[in-house]
Amino acid sequence: MDYKMVTVGTRKDGSQGVMEDREELEAALEDKVKNAIRLGWRPVGEVVTGPDGRMNQSMVR
Repeated sequence: MDYKMVTVGTRKDGSQGVMEDREELEAALEDKVKNAIRLGWRPVGEVVTGPDGRMNQSMVR
């Protein structure tokens, strides 16, 4: 079984925050997850938001 993490969010220079707002991050993550599903991956668990604001989804194949 293979595992990978799909991550979205661009860190601001010198900051712990991200440049995108939450709606942009959700849309970008959804696009990446859909693309991974087309390639045979499936999402596992919940979407996790890190302390810096980036969003992550675990995938397995």
